[in-house]
Amino acid sequence: MSIMMDYIAAAIIFGILALTVAREQTNINVMMYQNTFRFSTQTNATALARQIEHDFLKMGYHVKGQRIFVADNAHIKYRADITNAIPIDTILVEYSIGTPAQDTKGTKNPRDFPLFRSEKGGTPITQNFGLSKFNISYFDSLLRPMTSTPYTVPESLAKIRFIDVSFLVESPEPVDPITGDTTQLWSRISWEKQLVPRNLNNVNF
Repeated sequence: MSIMMDYIAAAIIFGILALTVAREQTNINVMMYQNTFRFSTQTNATALARQIEHDFLKMGYHVKGQRIFVADNAHIKYRADITNAIPIDTILVEYSIGTPAQDTKGTKNPRDFPLFRSEKGGTPITQNFGLSKFNISYFDSLLRPMTSTPYTVPESLAKIRFIDVSFLVESPEPVDPITGDTTQLWSRISWEKQLVPRNLNNVNF
């Protein structure tokens, strides 16, 4: 009888240990899953921020005449010498956004949309950073906001001196995919910066 009780006790203890190990393994897997998407979100946000800073700060560089051609909340077209090449090569650079339906990566995030970038009037390149918000604001020489977008008239476009860009990047998958909660959280990173293109302010040509 005592031997049978020992077997039963051992089985119970083993079951408890097995459940504990399984639960810990599940927690570890969830944490690894979450960390993967958090890292991906951080990487995408950093890459987009660097690209925006590089391209927008070159706005008007080595350009004679009109520098900006379209200025809207999520659409901008301007001329710049992006590569600082010799001989000088000023090109049209254009940024615009798409809709969630145009997301080509097929993520589970219902809010993310692509960013389109083109050069020289060519076919826009689709960039999937996981954007869920993207906004461009414009300011004149006195740092007064220019709110009547879109601007397409050269006289109005010539008044732009400062450009504020903000965006929100979200993970392509929910960070807690196991709970089944329909309000699952997504990894998010926001970025905002006021850019001062030197050539719009005639600091250098």
